[in-house]
Amino acid sequence: MKIVREEDKTGKEQESKSTEKAAEMTQRQQSKSHPQRLNSKPSQLAGFNKEGSKTGNKTRKAHNVKRQSCAGLQVGSVLQTKTGHLKEYYNLGRKLGQGQFGTTFLCIEKGTGKEYACKSIAKRKLTTTEDVDDVKREIQIMHHLAGHPNVISIKGSYEDNMAVHVVMELCAGGELFDRIVKRGHYSERKAAEIARIIVAVVEACHSMGVMHRDLKPENFLFVNNEEDSPLKAIDFGLSIFFKPGDILNDVVGSPYYVAPEVLRKHYGPEADVWSAGVITYILLSGVPPFWGETEQEIFNEVLNGELDFSSDPWPNISESAKDLVTKMLDRDTKRRIKAHEVLRHPWVQVDGVAPDKPLDSVVLSRMKQFSAMDKLKKMALRVIAQRLSEEEIAGLKEMFKMIDTDNSGQITYDELKEGLKRFGANLAESEFRALMQAADINNSGTIDYEEFVTATLHLNKIEREDNLLAAFSYFDRDSSGYITLDELQKACQEFGIQDIHLDEIMREVDQDNDGRIDYNEFVAMMQEGNPKLGKKEFSFSLALQSLRIITRKIEFPYL
Repeated sequence: MKIVREEDKTGKEQESKSTEKAAEMTQRQQSKSHPQRLNSKPSQLAGFNKEGSKTGNKTRKAHNVKRQSCAGLQVGSVLQTKTGHLKEYYNLGRKLGQGQFGTTFLCIEKGTGKEYACKSIAKRKLTTTEDVDDVKREIQIMHHLAGHPNVISIKGSYEDNMAVHVVMELCAGGELFDRIVKRGHYSERKAAEIARIIVAVVEACHSMGVMHRDLKPENFLFVNNEEDSPLKAIDFGLSIFFKPGDILNDVVGSPYYVAPEVLRKHYGPEADVWSAGVITYILLSGVPPFWGETEQEIFNEVLNGELDFSSDPWPNISESAKDLVTKMLDRDTKRRIKAHEVLRHPWVQVDGVAPDKPLDSVVLSRMKQFSAMDKLKKMALRVIAQRLSEEEIAGLKEMFKMIDTDNSGQITYDELKEGLKRFGANLAESEFRALMQAADINNSGTIDYEEFVTATLHLNKIEREDNLLAAFSYFDRDSSGYITLDELQKACQEFGIQDIHLDEIMREVDQDNDGRIDYNEFVAMMQEGNPKLGKKEFSFSLALQSLRIITRKIEFPYL
């Protein structure tokens, strides 16, 4: 079996291959050779244009001419938020990889010496407005998924006249693909562990309104070379935001992993579960479940082929593993198992134990976390939310629009209740009411866009010292280095917050009982109860010298 290695890691640069002929092909003859173990990578789907229509040679040539005619597109600003220059903050090191659209370098943060990966996307290669939109969306989705332990974290994005630079976590342990090739296949226990990680990423994406659309072993990297290294999902170049019920028809992905409904141009998030099922099959056996000598034959097998559970090593694999793979690779999308159901399947349970209760959706868990905070912390988070870039909050904007069904710019109680139910929430009426009351900071009876972003921010934003300083400076009106009771009162008035016992807040936060809140006390309050955030000591005066903080009101666009 010859599979073309894919060198490009951005996921979106390659065109798709026609499936209309594939759907007409007969099944692969039994006399054909047995699929060989993976030893090289499949190409992206080729032969489809962006709309998913078939492209013959003449059309392909015209398409190329069209793209060349767009080569003169003058790409202005790609990022919606102005940034500094990359080289102000990082030193570039050796080249780590090369793709059609960009190059990935090692980069070292000047202030800390910490190593990151930097993907630099050349503007001259963004020849259409769609290319520009793809880059924007990829950055937005990375910010949107930030904080998940198995999604590569984005450090920041920068732009100059020549390129857009995306700085992200450095994963030096290589691809899952390469480890599969080296091993042949995994033990059931290890395969279940990896499958659980992959499906947890899928579940998190879907609960946040994101479809990955290009899940494959090449798009999962190990952080280091250790056997138990953390595994991270990468490459969101084909990922999109979606709403429940959306049906897509553009054909994207990679041949072995693409779902049959994608080839039929009528699909939803269930396609990600199929791709995860293909990866699980490969983890257990070392070969793809649907194989052919050519891409056309692969597509025909995806559409019509039967799962092989008779060849080695399947006779020695548990019935539970086969049951899950069968359910993930069910061609009927209504019957196909959902991502959250996969995580409760006996085969992927940790030590054979299922979670005590269904996992909360990301939106629900963040709103619950927010509701437990005191008023001062909620106000501080709102200040932080106001200063985040458009790229950082674009995903939350999509989720707000998903819940605000009448497009009024305000989420009512009924809309919140129905929206959370769509995300899988099963709460009592009193619990829905409590979440509504907590998020409605100004007691208007509805949740506006700014309040929603504040209530659903990932708490990793609190780790950033520039955000903490900006929030502290908002309350410290006279720049004395302390927040007084009068300053808290003024902030409450600006936020429209009443019936708040400021004396109690002051007593709780003011650890040295001097009647005011200094920066370290403020930071301790912000980080109290936050998972994975260690207590930090900061020098407020030194911090202000090193960071020029300008606290300003940022309008939250609702489009």
